[in-house]
Amino acid sequence: MFKSGVWGPAVRVVRIKYAHSEPLFWRARLEVVEGGNLETARLIADGAADLGFVPITLAAELGLPIVPRLAIYAVGPIISARLFEGRGRDGSCAVSETTVSARVVSRLMGLTFRRVEDPWRGLEGCSQVLVVGDDALKMADMGVRHVVDVGELWWERVGTPLYFAVLVAKRWSREVEAAVEEMENSVAMFYENPAPVVEAVSRRLGVSRGLVEEYFRRSRYLVGPDGVKHMRKEAEILGLPPLRFLEAHPIRSTT
Repeated sequence: MFKSGVWGPAVRVVRIKYAHSEPLFWRARLEVVEGGNLETARLIADGAADLGFVPITLAAELGLPIVPRLAIYAVGPIISARLFEGRGRDGSCAVSETTVSARVVSRLMGLTFRRVEDPWRGLEGCSQVLVVGDDALKMADMGVRHVVDVGELWWERVGTPLYFAVLVAKRWSREVEAAVEEMENSVAMFYENPAPVVEAVSRRLGVSRGLVEEYFRRSRYLVGPDGVKHMRKEAEILGLPPLRFLEAHPIRSTT
């Protein structure tokens, strides 16, 4: 656990540990619990955190109420979720951390995957491997050829934004609202001056600044007025249980 700043109310926020979370938290004064895609939903479901970001698949399956003000999503190609060409013959593989991207590719391309823990070994043993997050950015920067970008695939086939992670909270309160505003303000400051975040991510991952800049240009965080409709459509296409939404809060009208 780490703190991204000093803030009064006792509210714990889960962040997914990939670079895509940086704009949401770099200036947010919050107590933050960090975890992988699969771990974040468990932290909230078990009460270890009060709100945070989880894959939309797990939000649906666990019935976690969505706060439709912030999310991590793409409108077209995203870079950090790609089906890469492998050098092996062991069929199609996917990293174990992906639930959304694997489901999208399975539904839209009819592929089934063998799960792998190490995406780099997957490149050696599999004919193609679905990779998400920071490893996908590293592979893209190295010039590893890809079969399809998951965000681009969804945009071409469905024509709506693809929501990877959504913000969930078990209940609405003043403390939760203040935490959401902290993250909204962090995103606003990022948009005003993205250079510090871009530079920090580039150094941490060892990838080019230009790729990180392009990645953040393609990433989206603020949920617009059609966000709920698009999330519900995504859940329906992916065969997920109906989504639940927290209604006791104002929904942003900006994109």
